[in-house]
Amino acid sequence: MVKISEWVPRDGDAIFTKEGFIFYTIGYVHPEDRVIAFIKYIPKELQSHFKVPWLPYEWQLGNTPLVRPKKLYSPQIYASVISSLKEIIPDAVYFNPYVGKELVTVPKKHIKEIYVPSERLKRLLEKQDHDELERKAVEVIEMLSKESGVPVENFGIHGSISLQMHNQQSDIDICIYGAENFRKVKNAFHNLYSKGVVSILQVDEFDSIRRNRGVYQNTRFVINATRKIEEMKEKFGQYKYEAIMPIEATCRVTSNDESMFRPSIYEVDDCQLKQKCGVEKPSKVVSMIGQFRDFASVGEKIKVRGMLEKVENLKTGETSYRIVVGSGVGKEYLWPINSLSSSPIENIIK
Repeated sequence: MVKISEWVPRDGDAIFTKEGFIFYTIGYVHPEDRVIAFIKYIPKELQSHFKVPWLPYEWQLGNTPLVRPKKLYSPQIYASVISSLKEIIPDAVYFNPYVGKELVTVPKKHIKEIYVPSERLKRLLEKQDHDELERKAVEVIEMLSKESGVPVENFGIHGSISLQMHNQQSDIDICIYGAENFRKVKNAFHNLYSKGVVSILQVDEFDSIRRNRGVYQNTRFVINATRKIEEMKEKFGQYKYEAIMPIEATCRVTSNDESMFRPSIYEVDDCQLKQKCGVEKPSKVVSMIGQFRDFASVGEKIKVRGMLEKVENLKTGETSYRIVVGSGVGKEYLWPINSLSSSPIENIIK
């Protein structure tokens, strides 16, 4: 079991609270006494407190029956969750002075157990008897490790397998620690596809661009990136972010070195803003929405809708501007212009 005092929260770590909720960590920048997160599973006995649509299934963690919202990221759902949490765990709603808004968080004093993907994979590999889904997960990870040359120690397991709440219909959710490791593993995945060992899943436009989901022995799997500790550069309170206005723009990607993480960061230039904003042009596009990770190449033009923000370095006083996709103000997106289908983009981004 991971000790709270030794834990460095990273994107995608799962948190089981004393109240029976399961939260997932968002990003890498957190206050000392709490973790910025989102709710993924809610105790069934508290379901009536949340006015959100639900998936028609139940899960079980230990003795706690759990239910899960259909959607997790819409502005309406987020506002509803904030309102409900104020009744059940009031101190889980935290006003962040550096972004100027209320956020869902998990105070560390409410944490019962932490599920870190690297530790959960270690336990899975040490397990003597695997069920069918666990066997497939181990085989996929070991194949990707061998093909890429990335040691298994740089992999982790997310999702229901990590929490030991899976069934045979569950997917395999794999994380790779480190940007360079992720690139190697993604290339290895495509090599395995060319050898006929796995398939590349292409259900929608997102899949056709990201190409990070596959099928192994009739079971779906996905690979995503998580920062290594040494890749976590920003400290809480280092920057202040001020929302200016919703904006639409087209920009050219100059660097996608940090685009595989969440938040995904794209350095950009040649930004053509649809609205006049009276400030210098943004130098970054940042997506809080996981779907837009690893989504655009260097030199590619992207169409963006999000919140224009001013970024102030509180130590140096320097300022810059960025567009944030996933600020919670409506339909926001980041889309490579060359990849736009014939469908209106509003039909693609649901």
